[in-house]
Amino acid sequence: MNKKILSAAIAAVLALSSASSNAATVFSNDTANLDVIGRMKINLNNNDANADRRLEGIARLGLDGKTKVNDYLSVYGQILYEIQAQEPTNKDDSRIDVYYGYVGFDFNDFGKLQFGHFEDAYYKVVSVGDVFVDWGTMGNTYNGVSDNDTGGRKDGVALYEVNYNGLIFTASYQFRDTSKHVNYGTGATLGYEFEVGDKAIGFMGGYNHIEGYDPHMEGNILNGANKNETAISIYYGEYGTPGFYAAAIYNWDKLQSTYKVNGVEAVLGYTTPGGDWTFGAAYGYLHNVDRGLTRNALGSDDRVFQSAWTGEVIYNVTSNFQIYGEAERHNSSVVHQEAENALSLGLIYNF
Repeated sequence: MNKKILSAAIAAVLALSSASSNAATVFSNDTANLDVIGRMKINLNNNDANADRRLEGIARLGLDGKTKVNDYLSVYGQILYEIQAQEPTNKDDSRIDVYYGYVGFDFNDFGKLQFGHFEDAYYKVVSVGDVFVDWGTMGNTYNGVSDNDTGGRKDGVALYEVNYNGLIFTASYQFRDTSKHVNYGTGATLGYEFEVGDKAIGFMGGYNHIEGYDPHMEGNILNGANKNETAISIYYGEYGTPGFYAAAIYNWDKLQSTYKVNGVEAVLGYTTPGGDWTFGAAYGYLHNVDRGLTRNALGSDDRVFQSAWTGEVIYNVTSNFQIYGEAERHNSSVVHQEAENALSLGLIYNF
């Protein structure tokens, strides 16, 4: 980046408070663009399981760029940091983390090839249930069971994705990740999407395998073990756009010597014609298939591995400023020994 572009980037960051629609554009011409991206969120959580009801602030700030090489190829990249406004509850956690960080090649009709820190191919299947601001049933089925609090984002992912006339294919490979004790991971998704009126209907199926090492790492059973995940999903519309949204997921997960579960997740949403209000509700249930595994690992042989309800209301004050509220109830299960309620209220400014 030359000095002129760097100066423009600094100026754009300082100008964000003006809320101008062009404030985040750093550089743009016929073949290249560079933008400052991010958001700021303040929310208050009230959780039965956590007596420390703090006002929490999270900001995301980064750069997103793309350059056209020729009529058949473009290159692109993004770096997005997540910054905690307060000291983390766990002192070992950092206040600044990479939320996304990747580079890639866009071959137009022949798909995209991307490398870095982001979601793998399997996430494409379950992402239709990961639509709420903070939670979503079990923190969404994928995040709550399969990926141990990363939100689906992983280090060292290579992903290829192509969409040919509505036929979607995605494949990914995860390289060795010592922080999660992963030796390698492979996954693939196949789907089809078509239009009905002004809405899209889609079907997807996917499989993921993670080969871990050190499966008996003390104190963290979710890292270091072999994982196998399978899911199918169906969706209608797009959450947050005017009209109805609906999605359903069936998944089957097995973590080596720890648990074997299958379950369903369903999401319903409605956004008013003007796009001012969005209402959402979700339910997720995971069945403990092999209670013997769970009893050995977690000390429980409960039939219900996890079960939860979630509701959400969003009001769009402007196109980039939102007020939202979420309520969640986790029923008693293997993961939650007693029923727990949680409420989140917050403000979001996007740029």
